[in-house]
Amino acid sequence: MLRTRGRGPKGETAVAIYAKQPAMPRRARPSHVILNTFTEHVQEAIVATSRDQQRQETVTTVLRAASEMFEAKGFTDTTIRDIANVCDLSIGTVMSVGDKNGLLLATFDQQISEIHARRVDASAPEGGIVDQVAALLDPFIELFTRNPRLARTYASILVAGKNEPNTFTELSQTLIVEIEAVLERGTDRVHDGVAASAQAVYFAYLGRLFSWSPSDDVDPGALTRSIREIVEAICTRPGVRR
Repeated sequence: MLRTRGRGPKGETAVAIYAKQPAMPRRARPSHVILNTFTEHVQEAIVATSRDQQRQETVTTVLRAASEMFEAKGFTDTTIRDIANVCDLSIGTVMSVGDKNGLLLATFDQQISEIHARRVDASAPEGGIVDQVAALLDPFIELFTRNPRLARTYASILVAGKNEPNTFTELSQTLIVEIEAVLERGTDRVHDGVAASAQAVYFAYLGRLFSWSPSDDVDPGALTRSIREIVEAICTRPGVRR
């Protein structure tokens, strides 16, 4: 109820009482409208998921074909058209995954990622500190020495910096962390010293890998031995339990 005060005809106070009108209820949306809206959202989600799956399948197909073509014909002699023909895709679709440089980077990065992935559930390397660190580096040395010319092209693209090496940077950090974990298990140094040693090992390894001379191609083991000597020089300084 609402009360209002005012003046009557003769000046007396008058009170008027009004009944409060009930609020109009909101009209509920019909159930079929709600169902249709829900169905539309579900369909949009399904379409988006399907599109993502198709995109990922395309990327996988293109990278597999690119890797095979680079290995078989070499980087220089392989064209985007060659890769498109093998995939039975248009040149534009292949280019949406990456240009030739980008595809080479992606194929190597993918193989490097797979090496790290296999270590997740694997037991720690055996042996002393030098042996354990060398065991971390050996698979990458093997990857690079399997096709030295292609590996050098990969390195030159990274050094040129025209393609964003985001994945390579992330993978580099992963390897540094793995090396650091080995050093922490066998060192008396404080953490900062361990981190610095891990980075020293990584960048020395990378520098030797990227400066590997074509004259050494006949003996891939020479690169392995050279990098092991570098690791030993860094990891046998005072404070490290060999």
